[in-house]
Formats: sequence, structure tokens, C-alpha cells
Amino acid sequence: MRLGEYNLFVLEDYQQGNEVQGKLAAGRNISLQNFSVGEKLPETDTANVLVAGGNLSLANGYVWGSARYGGKLTQEPNVFYPRGNVARATPINFTNQGSALRALSAELGALPANGTATRESWGGVTLTGKDAKVNVFDVKASSFKGATLLSVEAPANSLAVINIRGTSATFTNFGHTFSGGIDEHGILFNFPDATTLTAFDYGFYGTVLAPNANVSFSDGSWVGGIYARSLKGNAVGQLSRLRDTDICN
Repeated sequence: MRLGEYNLFVLEDYQQGNEVQGKLAAGRNISLQNFSVGEKLPETDTANVLVAGGNLSLANGYVWGSARYGGKLTQEPNVFYPRGNVARATPINFTNQGSALRALSAELGALPANGTATRESWGGVTLTGKDAKVNVFDVKASSFKGATLLSVEAPANSLAVINIRGTSATFTNFGHTFSGGIDEHGILFNFPDATTLTAFDYGFYGTVLAPNANVSFSDGSWVGGIYARSLKGNAVGQLSRLRDTDICN
């Protein structure tokens, strides 16, 4: 799996969701209402837009491609498939994908830092990297408690791997700035140790890799992808793919 493939990929349940602009997959159950999935995908990219390894519960919404489920389908009449259909099938091996994601997160977490990370007295978290290809940052999860701004400086077309250390992390009500040419297509937040990740009134600009974490995420959005153990909340997934970069063996 490439980390730009899915807008949201969780190994267990996805609950209380509403809008995910790209592809969505969950290893167990998915529950959506007043929702839209896959609307920003190309019209020809319709295969497995929505996949539940377990039960699929849908009410009042659109799937812009095919939906597949492995357990039971509960669907109200006001669910529509403009570019596909719904059927029982299990096209994804979530056990294998989970193992691969955990291995990738651990491997990224072992990369030596070559960028600088500073927690400013005024609440800013400042990351500065100069490498043209990959900049790796080590940041304590506690640095984001009470943070007022995340600032990332790195060259255009580079990848920033932000290794966030700690078993739990919280992101609430602060913004992002980018400089040096990098944008959200080159930002990867890696949580190799986290089992709990909480975000509220917040926007992640970049892709989140937290394969061991149960994520609670409400009243916000992510512009990229989330790969986690589970996700609960009404945050909106906006499609912005992580730039394809090979940095691990």
C-alpha cells in the first residue's frame, strides 16, 4: 500500500463519519449518515471506493463508486451510487495491511533526525529542514499541548517525516504554516508509539500514520490521509495525496 492511496484507512471501526472525499476503508464496521464518500476522485476511479471488512451502515448520502462489505449491510433508501454499486465482498486483506502499516511506522520512527524541532516559549512548534529529499523531525507529543502554531520549513518537493513520540497525543485549535516550498503533499505525521490520538477543532495538513492508535477527531478536517487503528468523529477528510517517495527499504 502507498500512503497516498486512501483518504481514510482504519484497521477496525469508523464511526460517526460524514464526508470523506477520497477512498475509505475500515477493517471492521463503518457507520455513516448525511455523508459523501469519494466525490473528489476521478470519474474513472470507482473500484472499492468504500470498503468495510465487517458491517456497513449507511443513511442519507452518496458513494461515488463501488461499496463492498464483508458482514451485514444496513442501508436506508436515501443512499445513492452515481458511479457504482454495493455488494458483499472482501477485496482488502486488513490483517496483512495492518502488519505492513505497523512495520512502516516503526521503520520511519527509527530514522535519524536530520531537521531541527523547537518548542517556542509563545507556543509555536517550529520544524526546519534543509534536505532536498527527506527531512526527519523528532517531536515529543507533549510539545503540542497548548500549542498555538505548527510551522514547517523545508524545500519544495521534499518529504517531511514528523515522528511524534508518546503513547497519546492531543491536537486542538492551532494552525499550520509552510515555508521553503513544502506543502501538505510532503507532510507525514508518524505516531509509532501512540495508542490514543485526539483532535478537536483542528486541521491536519498532511497524512497521519498512526496504526496503533484509536483516533477521536471532531469538528475539524484532515487534508491528506489518515491510517489508524480506528476513528470516531465527524471530521471531514479532504483529498490531497501524499507525494510518492521511497525512503525505507
